[in-house]
Amino acid sequence: MFRIVHSLESWSPLLVVLLLAMVTTWLWRVVETNFTPGLHAIAHDPDLIMETFTARQLGDTGLIRYTLRAKKMVHYPDDDTSHFDEVTFTSLEPDAPTLMVRSDHAVRSEKKDEVIFTGNVVVTRNATQDQPLTVIRTSVLTVYPRRGIGKTDQPVSVDYGKDTLTAAGMIVNSKTRIAEFTRAKLTHIPPPHP
Repeated sequence: MFRIVHSLESWSPLLVVLLLAMVTTWLWRVVETNFTPGLHAIAHDPDLIMETFTARQLGDTGLIRYTLRAKKMVHYPDDDTSHFDEVTFTSLEPDAPTLMVRSDHAVRSEKKDEVIFTGNVVVTRNATQDQPLTVIRTSVLTVYPRRGIGKTDQPVSVDYGKDTLTAAGMIVNSKTRIAEFTRAKLTHIPPPHP
């Protein structure tokens, strides 16, 4: 009797593993036979909703590099996008003028390194010693943060100090400091003569 019990005790871990393997195989077959491609796709349901919030990113020195404020943010895990309402993004990079982007809505896609600002988009860059206050207005602005590129194929107006530029589209590269405008028209007001 002792030998039989001892023998069953030594085999019990193996029996548990075999039982788990059989259950796993059965579950896999049930799922596989009942699966129809496209029918059981992941739902586009939010996993996070926040209202009236502010987020800050600190740099290596501990100083704030970016702030993000929004009336509402909704994150969707299936495509890893965040949707914002009444958003204000402020860049406080050292050795660069403060840059602020405001819009009615924005969608950020981490996978694409892309932020699309829509609805009453206003970009403001503070004045520096050698450049005046700059204000850009458009209806849609797509920004690729890691590449330092902002672009729009919608009408855009740029107030550069007292000068005004209007264009059918724009591409700005902050790394090369080159701005390209499509079908642009510039209204220049010369400084008064002494």
